[in-house]
Amino acid sequence: MFDVVIIGGGPAGMSAALVAGRGKQNVLLIDEEKPRNAVTKESHAFLTRDGIKPEEFREKGRQDLLKYPSISIKNDRVRAIVKLTDDSFELTTQSGVNIHTKNIVLATGLKETLPDVKSIEHYYGTSIFSCPFCDGWEMKEHSLILIIESIQAFHLTKLLKNWTDDLVIATNGNYFLNSEQKENLALNNIRLIEDKIVELKGDQGQLQSVTFETGEELVRTGGFCATVLDNTLPFIEQLGIEVNDFGYITTDMMGHTSIPGIYAAGEITGPSQLIVSASQGHMAGIGIIADSSEAHFLTK
Repeated sequence: MFDVVIIGGGPAGMSAALVAGRGKQNVLLIDEEKPRNAVTKESHAFLTRDGIKPEEFREKGRQDLLKYPSISIKNDRVRAIVKLTDDSFELTTQSGVNIHTKNIVLATGLKETLPDVKSIEHYYGTSIFSCPFCDGWEMKEHSLILIIESIQAFHLTKLLKNWTDDLVIATNGNYFLNSEQKENLALNNIRLIEDKIVELKGDQGQLQSVTFETGEELVRTGGFCATVLDNTLPFIEQLGIEVNDFGYITTDMMGHTSIPGIYAAGEITGPSQLIVSASQGHMAGIGIIADSSEAHFLTK
């Protein structure tokens, strides 16, 4: 019986494991090693780790964890979770192993879908990105294109103006902007192209131009796009965990979900950056220690 099983080995999961392990909890971290940022070349805005490669960040994190005999790591995938009558949990993994634990931290992250643009996957993570806070500085001298396919992503336009004055918005054949929004784009010297994108052209991941169905080939040396994030997890329905209007798990500051003994941290609670996910995992680890200490403290 483990004190804590953490599902997901990204910044949130590793941080939760580190804090819980240092709190003398018997911790198992389960990770299938399929991170969303696998294509990312560098991670930014994390103090002392600015510019670190994601795989190096994960390796250093695991090295930190394995210094503690109370923490172990298993490369696997959790397929099912069942709450038992004694309020503990049984997890079944893809490899067929059954694991029992008192507490669970869900830190699985999200899956994303890129815009429906030919060859965009060749540039994503190298010269096309999704987070201006993560990569805006590196792209500030480039001629940029922002590919958005719904009004929900229009806020990225205003954010990117902070880093560049050479910005073109492409909706890839979607028409969702009203006249006032178009006027505001023109007021900020931002060109709008609503024609469908035929393909992106470049070399070794470096964007050089964007071709539209009208035949126009627009020179662009970098860009951003709005991805669609899929936070569908069977554990939420299996266990009846409360989610918000956007489908993300609802937690308090200590990572508690609506189910006692289950905590959540990182992107599964809403899109976040590397340092934010790590912070949430840290707080979930503290929550576990605080709850365990409260339960075992003797009173009259």
